[in-house]
Amino acid sequence: MRETRPFGQTLLLSGFIIILLSILLPWWASYSALQYQEQQISDRLAQITAAESSAFLLPGMAELSTKQPLAAGSPAWWFGRISASHQQIMGQTTVFYRLDTKPATMQWLQLSVALSLTTLLIFTALYRRKRKDEENKKHYFKSLLLDPEVGHVGSSDPIELGIISLHQSYGRQIEDLQQQLDTAQQQSYQDSLTNLGNRYAFRRDLDLMLNDENKLATASLMIVRASTLQSINIQHGFQAGDQYLQDIVRLVRKAILPVLGARAYRISGTDIAVLAKGQCEPLAERLGTQLNQELYHYQHVHELDCAAYIGFTQLLPGQSSEQVLIRADLALAQSQSSEPNSWSLVLKRNDDEEVGESQWRQRLQSMLTEDKILLQAQPAQIRRLTMPGYNEIFTRFPNEQGGTYPATTVFSMLQRLNMSMLFEQKIIEMILQKIERKAVHGQRWAINLTPASLQQSSFLIWLERVLLRNREMSASLVFELDEQILQHQRVTGKRLLEMIRRCGARSAVSRFGHGYGSFRLLKELKPDYIKLDGRLVRQLEEDSTNQQFVRMVVDLAQRMGCHVIAEGVETAGQKQLLESMHIDGIQGYLVARPCDLDTFKVLAI
Repeated sequence: MRETRPFGQTLLLSGFIIILLSILLPWWASYSALQYQEQQISDRLAQITAAESSAFLLPGMAELSTKQPLAAGSPAWWFGRISASHQQIMGQTTVFYRLDTKPATMQWLQLSVALSLTTLLIFTALYRRKRKDEENKKHYFKSLLLDPEVGHVGSSDPIELGIISLHQSYGRQIEDLQQQLDTAQQQSYQDSLTNLGNRYAFRRDLDLMLNDENKLATASLMIVRASTLQSINIQHGFQAGDQYLQDIVRLVRKAILPVLGARAYRISGTDIAVLAKGQCEPLAERLGTQLNQELYHYQHVHELDCAAYIGFTQLLPGQSSEQVLIRADLALAQSQSSEPNSWSLVLKRNDDEEVGESQWRQRLQSMLTEDKILLQAQPAQIRRLTMPGYNEIFTRFPNEQGGTYPATTVFSMLQRLNMSMLFEQKIIEMILQKIERKAVHGQRWAINLTPASLQQSSFLIWLERVLLRNREMSASLVFELDEQILQHQRVTGKRLLEMIRRCGARSAVSRFGHGYGSFRLLKELKPDYIKLDGRLVRQLEEDSTNQQFVRMVVDLAQRMGCHVIAEGVETAGQKQLLESMHIDGIQGYLVARPCDLDTFKVLAI
């Protein structure tokens, strides 16, 4: 493609050429005038005699001589030969003369200077005008790059059209990116499985309600806990678990549909939260009763032990979100301690449960520093004389009113405040000190580990050092972990159990028997004890299928060298039936209730 010379260079080149012509053309005119003058003088000399020509200078002559040639050299060298010495023969005489070049030179200079100056001024003005136009255009293009609205309507400038087209293209790209950003932001506040708002959307809307400027406005929080999700995942697979959760969400949506402005969120794996404006008590009565019926029907159709539990609490402006969530946890704990699919309501009160996060941190720290942790023990009745005794240790947290905090509330706050590891270490240290003081031989002491213990690598390192410090004491310890926790954290749980076994202690899987996945867990982890879930024991006398399942568990576990203990034994019929299955031990209120570890006495075999 041929390169185009910039207009500014073309203008300068044109000016230079015109200035050059302004010098050359007057010179050519003056030179032509000198030629004509020379012709005139030559004709005149031809008409006169030599004596006449020597008497005076003819017009147009600068010098004349008939005796000798004129001096060499030309005073007006710029005219070349015509300004040099000329000679003409007149008869017997040779006349030497030189033309007067001053008029021609003056004429040339006057014309060329005038034309050159005029040309220079014109082209200087044109160049400056051009530069100014370019600066204006440059400034206009810069403004156009920043704001396409300053563009001229109907302009045909290709650069201007290109910039506007570029703006339009960028505008479309920005719109597309904005749409993608809006979509991504919407998705970031949405749960992918249920299409409900997620926990980030929940905390945002909860804070907005709690910070409402209308101090008289009230709102309610309902949390539905799909408590059977984990067991469905284990027994039937995660796809069935997802379907179960979507069914619970469908029932919640159906219940809140008449409630104006109610919004639902999935705030955890099993918890569905609903925020709705209005008084809490009438709303809880209406939604709780409706959902209770719907969940009972769902439980019956799908043959579940329980479909879900429901907790209600109220929101008032000025409260902290921690206070609200603590009360919701308490409501769920109350409903879970009642019959399946039940609901419970906890309103705002001025008791210990109403303290905020900072107050909870202070009280929990006080429990640590002042050893305000109660330890209770409950023995298991061992049927085999060759087996050592088995005593499970429980933790209780006293409050200022002489009662105890709900354990679920305390462990929930410990998790939120990142204090779980400190309490776990403190509880284990207190248990070891009390067991050492008792100096009871032939007994094993079971310590429950929380899910948080599996999530802290530093805790596992600490525990290993403690166990290696006193191997004799470690040999009397059994660490219990819930089966559902191990099912979901199998790799970490296996590593923990291997470390416990390596240090001389023993392991137990509590609440065992949620389905056929339990057998796989038993094969992989090979614990020293398994403790049958209390729900299996409660249904043992009435359900023959349940009896067959328990027989399979006992037989398989004992073949693998694992001892089986049944939890929650409360009737003589349950005990008799379990003993007929050759179970290794039973534990429950029928045998003994938990009592303070300091005054605890082991069972006589």
